Amino acid sequence: MLENFEYTFFDQPIAEKFAAFAKTHNLDADIREETSPYGETSFEVSIKGSLDDEQADVLEEYYSDLLFGEQAAQFEGNGEEGALADACGVQVKLESGEYTTVAIKPEIMNKILSVLTIDELQSFLAQVAEDIENPKAGPICSRKDLPK
Repeated sequence: MLENFEYTFFDQPIAEKFAAFAKTHNLDADIREETSPYGETSFEVSIKGSLDDEQADVLEEYYSDLLFGEQAAQFEGNGEEGALADACGVQVKLESGEYTTVAIKPEIMNKILSVLTIDELQSFLAQVAEDIENPKAGPICSRKDLPK
């Protein structure tokens, strides 16, 4: 079981939409408004209590959809070429069950997402994390446990 997740949004209606989605999955969610020292406002959606792996995966997928869809479309300076954000990242589940966010430069993320789906990118990063957490020696052609 995983506990107490937080998700960051920069638009209150989108944060409220995510919290409502969590509640439809019988999860306790609340929203906290935060202001950075630079005057930027964000909204933290906290999921209280325990989540099983399936619930965490459903939330992560919906969060990615909102973040790279509705939220990205609202960033100032976005144009026809796509979202122009200052920062972006992808969450990856580690062997311990914890999640980590891999920060990626927006220019690189736009290139990656021009050829891969979010799910493909997350799958790729999960494989990288697994191979880092569990190193494998020898040439790749002799490995028996190649990803499918």
